[in-house]
Amino acid sequence: MPRAFRPELAGVPESPLVLIATEAEATPGAIKLCYGESDMPTPEFICRAADEAARAGHTFYTHTAGTPALRDAIAAKVHALHGVELRRSEIACTIGASMAIYLAIRSFVGAGDNAVIVSPAYAIYANGVRMAGGEPRFAPLVRSGARFAFDLDAVKGAINARTRMIVVNSPSNPTGWMISRDEQRALIELAQEHDLVLLADEVYERLAYGTALAPSFATVADGYDGLIVVNSFSKTFNMTGWRLGWAQASERTARVMYAAAEFMTSNPNAMTQEAGIVALRDGDAYVAELRAHYAARRDQVRSALGAIRGLTLPQVDGAFYAFPAVAGLTDSATRAAELLRTANVAVAPGSAFGPGGEGHLRLCFAASEATMTEALARLTAVLS
Repeated sequence: MPRAFRPELAGVPESPLVLIATEAEATPGAIKLCYGESDMPTPEFICRAADEAARAGHTFYTHTAGTPALRDAIAAKVHALHGVELRRSEIACTIGASMAIYLAIRSFVGAGDNAVIVSPAYAIYANGVRMAGGEPRFAPLVRSGARFAFDLDAVKGAINARTRMIVVNSPSNPTGWMISRDEQRALIELAQEHDLVLLADEVYERLAYGTALAPSFATVADGYDGLIVVNSFSKTFNMTGWRLGWAQASERTARVMYAAAEFMTSNPNAMTQEAGIVALRDGDAYVAELRAHYAARRDQVRSALGAIRGLTLPQVDGAFYAFPAVAGLTDSATRAAELLRTANVAVAPGSAFGPGGEGHLRLCFAASEATMTEALARLTAVLS
């Protein structure tokens, strides 16, 4: 018999998103709206850049934190979008934003520590904390009319002497909530007061509605060196399978993160890095088109689901998820499985997103108009 697994990993459950998607993949004709990705492929100009990079010999190891050219391109784009100056040494490129998130958590949270997570939230944060030996503590958003709202007192109430980090994702997966600049300033002040690290996941920053760009914590940091901003190419450029992300942090923090990554994953794929440079340089028009497409799909979902009695659909200010509350629902995992069987549509159970998520279902609307039309027709027929 093998020795017992470490409890930090043995206690991590298999993702409910993976479970429902696995069942959907074995179901003929199922429409998968359970994953956080589009059904549209990466644009041709990015694919062509990767092909040309491979043929030009970009097939070797790079610096663990990414090539100088990619880090410079990220710094230039951050400056163009937010007016924030970054040095190359303050950027660590990673194999997807997921790795950046885990490296950030692992750098500051260990056994006996805890991290406060604004929730509902993707389970990567809570499980990353658990895998580091720490305890996730949740600060729930509250419902305010037709939308979710930030509750600073909930964050304050979750902090204790063992807290090392605050984690916030905005625009939010799964709720569509987006933090304001005043709320960002308040969180930074709170983190400074308690000498905490603030981990801000901003992967959906360019998929905001009513504005072309969500506010970034980097614009209000005011010299606070405990900020780590995580971003990615996945959502902005439909590059989920390419696995390329980055972290913006102080030079000292970035160095600790990429030094650790050397012995976990090493550097991101070399030709993917070259494609990332092209995406940042030439992709603005594509991002604008993608955001307009998602805005139309958001309105399509709002019209369809809003007409169903028993569903309450919060306002979506950013990202590409609808997170309706279902009246009387107490077991969202079972309900999601039932919808797959009866409507042949896979949605994610709200329980996958921690406290405050139960009673909801998450539907990803980052799909083609035809896909969403068919999926909504199936769901409406069953839920009505």
